[in-house]
Amino acid sequence: MKPQTAVLLVLCTMALCIPLASAADNWQPWYNNPEHITAMKANVAYVGENTKAMMDGAVTYFGTINNGATDLSSAEQQFLSTVASVQSMNNNQSINEALDQMKSEVTAFRTDVTSDLKTYNGSASELHTAVNASVTADQANIQSLYTAWWAARETSRLDEFTYNDGYRHDALTNLTAKGADVSQAQSVETQIDGLQPSLKSALDNKDEKALESVNDQLGTLCQQFWSDLSAVAWQTRETTRLAEFDNRTTQMQNQLANLTAKGIDVSAAQAILTQIIAERPALQAAFQDKDQNALKTVDSQLTALYQQFRTAVQQIRQTQMATIRANMTAHNGTARNWTGQYGGPRNWTGSRPMMRPNAVGTIPAANTT
Repeated sequence: MKPQTAVLLVLCTMALCIPLASAADNWQPWYNNPEHITAMKANVAYVGENTKAMMDGAVTYFGTINNGATDLSSAEQQFLSTVASVQSMNNNQSINEALDQMKSEVTAFRTDVTSDLKTYNGSASELHTAVNASVTADQANIQSLYTAWWAARETSRLDEFTYNDGYRHDALTNLTAKGADVSQAQSVETQIDGLQPSLKSALDNKDEKALESVNDQLGTLCQQFWSDLSAVAWQTRETTRLAEFDNRTTQMQNQLANLTAKGIDVSAAQAILTQIIAERPALQAAFQDKDQNALKTVDSQLTALYQQFRTAVQQIRQTQMATIRANMTAHNGTARNWTGQYGGPRNWTGSRPMMRPNAVGTIPAANTT
């Protein structure tokens, strides 16, 4: 809306509008971006100056019909104080709170004007003329602030578009690297990119209707983009996760098969593994339904079951080792008993056997032939 003269009654419906980021094109928390804050401050300055001009006209009119006395001056000063405070603010919430206060102060000022018209038997037509004259006199300042607001608004909006465009491209690249088919989302992204010139044109021309139209188109396309990409992302997650699940349970089953082949009872661990495998349909359903809460529940159950399985296998191995140690102890005990009874083997060194003495107590000479 271009700056223009207006009667004071416009104050009751004046929109202290701020150029917010597009709702569907707002992946970054852009509201506290410095450029957006600058645009908000510029808008407040413009609206504040335009409203001040109308208030000045009302104050002048009632001062004229009441010998210079009017209770509107203090109300105007309170409004202007709030407007000035915005320039030192650096976050979206604080500025929005100030805007709410400004709206309340404008409403209160309008109420006072209505009351004063009756109290001082004023003329709505003369009030209208006074307000118009004040706004016209201040047009240079109003126009300058209006132009500055659009310039800041354009900078913020185009930079926001560029950032979000880069974010979308990064998301496409990430899923493509994982082998996902993102062609449908890519087609939508191409359409979004194609609207950048229209967005800039609307901002350059200070055309609110054209800007609203482009933002509506961007909003629809961005919603479609993230919906398409979300579906692809969930499908990719499902494929990867189920493959990991199947690989893990196969390894677990092989582990139990190896123990079973050694004659070890693995029935307790097998029962737990059966419970784990039974969770697969629920896991798959959570991905297909894109249900993060259901997925969280299944993951929690699987984590507990995986721990139970590890504990069961550890107990089996501990029992196995205990049995081996017991068998070794028993075997070593038998060997000692055999050695003690029979004295162990004799002459295993390969030396010549001892010769018995002959009848006269001498040892015959060795045969050297």
